[in-house]
Amino acid sequence: MEGFAEARGYGANAVKAAPNETSPPFAGRPPGEQARAADRTITVLFCCDPGYYQHLAVALVSLLLNNASNFLDVHLISSRQDSAMESKLVGSLGGYDNFRLQIYYWRSSQHLYTSHHIAVETYTRLFAATVLDDSIDKILYLDSDLIVVDDLMNLWRTDVRDHVLAAVPDPFGLWRREALGMPREGPYVNAGVLLLNLARWRSDDLTRRLADFIAREGDNLAFHDQDAINAVLHAATKILPYRWNLQARMLRPWRLTSLADHAAIARAARSPAIIHYTSARKPWLFVAATPGKRLYRDYLRLTAWRAAPPIGKSWSRLPEYLANHVLDLLGSDYTWDRVLRSTTVGRVIDRSARLLSMGRAH
Repeated sequence: MEGFAEARGYGANAVKAAPNETSPPFAGRPPGEQARAADRTITVLFCCDPGYYQHLAVALVSLLLNNASNFLDVHLISSRQDSAMESKLVGSLGGYDNFRLQIYYWRSSQHLYTSHHIAVETYTRLFAATVLDDSIDKILYLDSDLIVVDDLMNLWRTDVRDHVLAAVPDPFGLWRREALGMPREGPYVNAGVLLLNLARWRSDDLTRRLADFIAREGDNLAFHDQDAINAVLHAATKILPYRWNLQARMLRPWRLTSLADHAAIARAARSPAIIHYTSARKPWLFVAATPGKRLYRDYLRLTAWRAAPPIGKSWSRLPEYLANHVLDLLGSDYTWDRVLRSTTVGRVIDRSARLLSMGRAH
């Protein structure tokens, strides 16, 4: 079911590791004893490929800056090695002394559902229990498209001994419950922040169970591994407050008054701990009108990608940029591109553009 290439660490005595060995991690400067104490250590997991390292660097820098009194034992599972991108990632962290980083190069040999917009890397977090050493029995998984803006120790100390995981509800995914065979009134959680009980994950053979579910239901999973996690594990999931995974669109809670949890979301928006840039409105896109976009840029300036311009930045896209911001002010989650393509005129324009492109190709 699983595949493993190698693990890699950084530091004065770094060596390449055999598949199941632990390599010396990169640890920046020697950490202070207070931060390194076992009761102040948070074990963290990220899963992404090198193409996402810019955004991972932003997430890591925000994590380290806002958890200065904690020691972060960071594990990164990546599908492939890219020395140049890895060097920039590590270089972004050189000024911090409260962490160590270990990178695992791993790619599943399991045949999982993929499509033109879903790669096999999407499922990596489901295999973490088989990739990481068995001595790691609890870990905090974080998506790479988020920023941490508060201390996470209280989240880390959440008791999950009687659960497989703890996660935050996702009110935008409630419509998936019926299709997934979940209780009609039960929560549906967002999988971008998961406090995982890896000991229970291993003993219950959940990697295999989730992989089997995805192989069987892949075509029917709108949110892929998140759907699988909810369908298979909902009865063993502990619910966390919204502040531990506040979706960026929730920063404007007055737009969400129709949601049952509106009051709880509004409270979390006043004091978030993690801001998660869900949906296609990513803060690194020039045309995106994303709440919290400036925060992403602020942390980006503290990384080796500080000079990276927003993707798609061009004077020709200024009208789209302005239209998106007007839609945002009006309370819409739609982008101008989506509005245009959903109208008859938009479909005609899109079809004409594609035909013109085909004509030029010939």
